[in-house]
Amino acid sequence: MNTAIDQNTANAILKKLDHISLEVARIGERQRQTEELIEEFTPILKEVMATATDRLDQFEKKGYFAFGREALNVADRVIEGFTADDVKQLGDAIVGILDTVRSLTHPDVLAMAGEVSQVLQHADETKPIGIMGMVRATKNDDVQRGMAMMMELLRHVGRAASHASKHKKPRAVVRQVSRLALPAAPQRVAAGKPAAAACCTPKTGPSEPATVIDGVAFAADGHLVDPNAWTRELGLNVAKLQGVDLSEAHWQVIEFARKEFLENKASPNIRRITQALGIGTKDLYALFPRAPARTVSKIAGIPKPVGCL
Repeated sequence: MNTAIDQNTANAILKKLDHISLEVARIGERQRQTEELIEEFTPILKEVMATATDRLDQFEKKGYFAFGREALNVADRVIEGFTADDVKQLGDAIVGILDTVRSLTHPDVLAMAGEVSQVLQHADETKPIGIMGMVRATKNDDVQRGMAMMMELLRHVGRAASHASKHKKPRAVVRQVSRLALPAAPQRVAAGKPAAAACCTPKTGPSEPATVIDGVAFAADGHLVDPNAWTRELGLNVAKLQGVDLSEAHWQVIEFARKEFLENKASPNIRRITQALGIGTKDLYALFPRAPARTVSKIAGIPKPVGCL
């Protein structure tokens, strides 16, 4: 009985060993096939890498990468200077823009533009004519047709100007200055108080104060005339007028802007602020929703950054 059991156990072990041997053989075969595949593909991969390296080197020499970097800089400036609403309006108007471009690039229009440019290049050769000469010139059919086109063009320009004036939105500068409750009649700044430039690039003469509030002079663009007259309390008051509730995150940006101006005599723009503080443009807009760099400079009591309107 025991002998039979031992024999059965031995047979089961042998079967398992056989199964394990088969699995090991299969693994070995897969490993061999993998090594063969790698050996076959290695030359191909080396050729692909060499070709890719050569192509990247050609791209670098042709300036593709430099062009891409500049394109990213352009994209940064677009993001800093335009809002999502501006992009949406551009998308709505893109069809009209393309139609206009197609009309302007029509062969007849280009030919006419070429003839006009030729006339302008030889303008110094044209002899002046008097009133009678103009009257005689109007008898020419081409002159009459040109005058008719000019009249029609002026009519369309006038109609477009009237439409634009009716739908014109107030400029951001005017809207921001109005929050300061500036009186219509300007007052003079206190004697002996130095005046700073209205922009981050110093001007040759002092800024003209538009108003004086609590003894502090403000320029017509809503910025502090003398950055040295700024105080934290004044910054709080200006922030309230700008509709901004200051938090610690706000003060971090404001204090950086003042430090940047005092050290470099230049007010930081959006890109400088985001890079220096390591925050995103969206985060800056969340803190200062309307014209972040301009709003920060007002609250910080420094001139507006270069490029701000």
